[in-house]
Amino acid sequence: MKPNGLIPDEWLVSYAAGALSEAHALLVATHAEYHPELKDKIQEAEDIGGAIVNDVEPVSLSNDALDNVLARLDTTPAEKHSVTDQEIKTSTLPRPLADYINCDLTDLKWRMMGPGMSQVRLWTGPDDERLWLLKARGGTEIPKHDHSGNEMTLVLKGGYKVGEHHYTVGQIELADSETTEHQPVIDQGEDCVCLVVTEAPIKLHSFIGKMIQPFIGL
Repeated sequence: MKPNGLIPDEWLVSYAAGALSEAHALLVATHAEYHPELKDKIQEAEDIGGAIVNDVEPVSLSNDALDNVLARLDTTPAEKHSVTDQEIKTSTLPRPLADYINCDLTDLKWRMMGPGMSQVRLWTGPDDERLWLLKARGGTEIPKHDHSGNEMTLVLKGGYKVGEHHYTVGQIELADSETTEHQPVIDQGEDCVCLVVTEAPIKLHSFIGKMIQPFIGL
């Protein structure tokens, strides 16, 4: 991850190409809302992709191709209600996330996951990939843990430190399997809320953490 807490360009290109999972796509889109320069890069990548598609030679389709597409549309579930512009104006969340959860953070069913910490699971994908929200009280020390895969954390409110690095609203931290004894410390004086994507369960160090892990689902 870049020192300034911005996601690398390859993630933006993958997002523009539609190559990311639901969890990673939401995290990238939400992150980009804080940074107009990232939205511009996504648009550039989409424009380049569109130009490439236009240069591709057309292929012939079977006579029943249109009927097959229409049949699939008929069986596609209706889209979720989108958050209105007025709701966005009164929300503290970036639009992609606000539209995804379709409610305020206070309306979600937060589950306790330890002293001063709670979480909401938003999505679970293949291979144990998970999208969730973390809320931690100011001054909380997250239990030490390791990672079996990538963990991407986007700060929505407040901030936290990991060693000498400080992450604030709109910034992303990337931890991976080489990150050992990972222990974020929440800034004093304000709760911290983060959008998190984990590609595998975390590995808690403490005995108590290992005991409660099956119950918190992380």
